[in-house]
Amino acid sequence: MQDHVVPEVGMPQIIGAVVIAMLYIGIFSLVKKENRTRLNAIVLAGAGAAYLSSGLGPWEFAFCALMTFVAYKGLTRNYMIGIGWILHTCWDLVHHLKADAIVPMDPTSSFGCAICDPILALWFFSGAPNVWVVMREKLQNRRTLKPIS
Repeated sequence: MQDHVVPEVGMPQIIGAVVIAMLYIGIFSLVKKENRTRLNAIVLAGAGAAYLSSGLGPWEFAFCALMTFVAYKGLTRNYMIGIGWILHTCWDLVHHLKADAIVPMDPTSSFGCAICDPILALWFFSGAPNVWVVMREKLQNRRTLKPIS
């Protein structure tokens, strides 16, 4: 950790992270609403443990414990999952700047995660709606609108 070099990040990493977030939201939108929150709370708990032994010593365990608590509260509350992804974003930035990357063979992975996570948080803060239903409704509304003449 003492000789940590902050890796350069470019547009491909940013675009890739946004695409990953969109894929995640699209795939998890296919899960029934009643299961979506619980399943995402479990994913969040796993994300909280992703950085264990990544160079920050006991702080890794403290963060993992915090994320476990937030994920537990997120079993029934989407906004708690959103809070968890914001916390994970902060941890991603710390690792990008000071410690090991989340994916060892990709030194920019923590930065990419820091781009992806707030997008997920926004989705959860909005109630984690099924994006396919939202898009279908928007398209139907667009088709039914008649021009004013």
